[in-house]
Amino acid sequence: MTPLNVLLIAATLAAAGTPLTLPATAADAKKLVFLTGPTEDRFIGTFSKRFLERAAAAGLQVTQLTSPFDPALQAQQLDDAIGQMPNMIVLQPLSSGAVHPALVRAKAAGIPVFVVISQVDNGEQLVAGSMANDEARSGTLAAEAIIQGLRAGGKATAKVAAITGTAAEGIAPKRMAAFTKRLAAEPWIKLVQVEDAHWMPAAAEQIAGQLFARYAADGGLDAIYGMNDAMANAIVQAADSAGVELGTGAGRLLIVGGGCNTSGIGNVSEHKQYATLSAPRPVDDAATSVGLITDYLAGKPIPALTVTTPLEIITPNNLAQFTEACSF
Repeated sequence: MTPLNVLLIAATLAAAGTPLTLPATAADAKKLVFLTGPTEDRFIGTFSKRFLERAAAAGLQVTQLTSPFDPALQAQQLDDAIGQMPNMIVLQPLSSGAVHPALVRAKAAGIPVFVVISQVDNGEQLVAGSMANDEARSGTLAAEAIIQGLRAGGKATAKVAAITGTAAEGIAPKRMAAFTKRLAAEPWIKLVQVEDAHWMPAAAEQIAGQLFARYAADGGLDAIYGMNDAMANAIVQAADSAGVELGTGAGRLLIVGGGCNTSGIGNVSEHKQYATLSAPRPVDDAATSVGLITDYLAGKPIPALTVTTPLEIITPNNLAQFTEACSF
């Protein structure tokens, strides 16, 4: 079987939520257990595919376990991974609280853990390293994009809502704290509603429809922050269904997303979404993660935290330079 065929089979099994193992070329290859959310998610699926490709090229043997955004299941999988005694566990933590006890057990067993995509709250002493986005800056830049768009539309006052990822812990509260802080410095803007869609586009679309109905009698909303481009795209779809006009002008709704992907790039290009953000980008971040992991396993020092691709606001003015990198 060729390496390409192995990778294609691995990607198919991962997408189905099936544990999978990629063979390394050497009998003494380092063994990794790779735990993520569902690979049906566009970001996670793209990250996983690139990670598996780079790991195979580096001669690492990888077993991937996926969870459908179920922290309890992932905690169980993490305990199973510890029982396998791999050379390293690579973890996308779905819940800091759920994985924390198992991380303590992994450390006691001498198994290093490398964290990807998001960080473990208060887990710095339990992990070998982390690869994550600058979530505070992400929230700040999303707010900046909304402010820019509202000003461009000549708005003197504005009502803003946010539809977020899981608000209890992890990425979403970090982004939201920074977003709220930046908007608070603009007294002409009022953040009137924050709703938790748990990163689920279908929930985001339903919530957006409810928000349109709720604020229609008050002149409607002026802007909505969808915490990633998948949810921003769901807001666009809800607006289309409700007959809400999109854009920056009077009577129009401005939408800002983040974590650029194909839908966000397309919506920005068509002026349905005012802006997105240039990171995180799963292809780049997965490749960097494998490089850090191979360095660690070779005995080289690595940073406690490596921040992903530098963040910039993407609008139609600079869209062309990000289109290729963000098309996944």
